[in-house]
Amino acid sequence: MELVAIILVIAAVAAAEVLIFGKYALKGIYYSASVNKAEVYEGETLELTEVVENRRFVALPWIKTELSASRWLAFSRKDSAAQTSGGDNTFIPGVFSLKPRSKCTRVRKIRCMKRGVFSFDDTVVTATDMLGLVRVSRGFKVGISITVLPVGADGENAVLSFNEPVGEILVRRFINEDPFMIAGSREYTGREPLNRINWKYTAVTGKLMAMNNEFTTSRNTLILMNMQRKGVVPITSADIRDTEAFIKLSVRLMWESIDSGCGFAFATNGGNANGTATGFVKTAEQCEGVLRMLAQLSDSCSFDFGSFLNALNYGSFTDVIILTPYIDDEMALFAKELESRDKAAVFYTTGNIPENTDAQILHARKFSYTFNTGYAEGTQ
Repeated sequence: MELVAIILVIAAVAAAEVLIFGKYALKGIYYSASVNKAEVYEGETLELTEVVENRRFVALPWIKTELSASRWLAFSRKDSAAQTSGGDNTFIPGVFSLKPRSKCTRVRKIRCMKRGVFSFDDTVVTATDMLGLVRVSRGFKVGISITVLPVGADGENAVLSFNEPVGEILVRRFINEDPFMIAGSREYTGREPLNRINWKYTAVTGKLMAMNNEFTTSRNTLILMNMQRKGVVPITSADIRDTEAFIKLSVRLMWESIDSGCGFAFATNGGNANGTATGFVKTAEQCEGVLRMLAQLSDSCSFDFGSFLNALNYGSFTDVIILTPYIDDEMALFAKELESRDKAAVFYTTGNIPENTDAQILHARKFSYTFNTGYAEGTQ
């Protein structure tokens, strides 16, 4: 009889524990997360800080958190229990034990592997009682966004142009002469200011001579990126590896333009239905704004590249650089048309360079790359 009574008491206690724990287990439990940097470059590391707080007077021996993150955010190897969801996300678990009126803080290191805008939307917190009879879960909103800016391509095969002029270039005629570009001297007519008199040639010739100046203009580059796959109807996006490689090459060309004192603009037929384009860029701050745009650029494409080329205005540019997975006859004709307008067209391609075109018109260079499409490995 006593044994039965003991069993009944234990069963009653267990039932009460299950009911009470199931109702109140996560009341007074708070979860928060933050990052030390909201914007980083590819390959850089940031810190994610998780805080679980128990504001009750009852201990919780076992609490598990499960954070959803992009597979391109590589957590450290000590988080070896990370499980892939089968898509672009992974679930990063954490286990805590909380005393009454206490909190636990965990700092995780994350390496950002790929450009993009990534977010931690929510975390699932699960608590289990001491007997392991009941498990209670609750979702917490996190709302963290991380912008990963692209970095430039490595290697010597990414250069600004083949003929390498930088800064000002000579033109046949412009609005005003360049006072710093001297090309000999001419006889003084009386219309030139006195500071334009060339005293050296005046002494040699015995009559007043003025400096003869050239007309120049600044070199401005238009960087075009083709995100269309060749020969597919309806229009389909190019291979993601080509797109990511061209974005890296674009970034390198942009910084080379800024470092050389040249302005540039960027445009692509992808991202939006009508393509994506920037304004004219001449400063490092403006270039960083373009990098933020590239971080958000999707790999979708529905705008034919030939139509895209015809829709652009090339009047203010001296060079046009085209990054494309292929070169077709339409692009070769486009290069010839630009050449007739005294504009240089340079192609970078991951495909084959046509052999039956005029090499003096079609300046093309093969661009190679390595790009990891697998899951990001954790850091040490």
